[in-house]
Amino acid sequence: MTDQRRNAERDGRDGGSPPRAPRWVKIAAIVVGILLLVFLILQLSGVGGQHGPGRHALDTSAGGAPQRPPAFLGLQ
Repeated sequence: MTDQRRNAERDGRDGGSPPRAPRWVKIAAIVVGILLLVFLILQLSGVGGQHGPGRHALDTSAGGAPQRPPAFLGLQ
């Protein structure tokens, strides 16, 4: 008996089927899938709020002068 055949019999595989994916690969795929699903749900539901370059711009919509950033940021 060859080593490949002995290993296949021990693993419960026949010689024609490909090897199964390791457990860590399956778990990583499940975790990535769940994270993508949560991201998609948050994006479609709008729970995360508006994102984009306008979110970080100075707010001048109130008609007043642009507000200065907080002093603790060191941006004066």
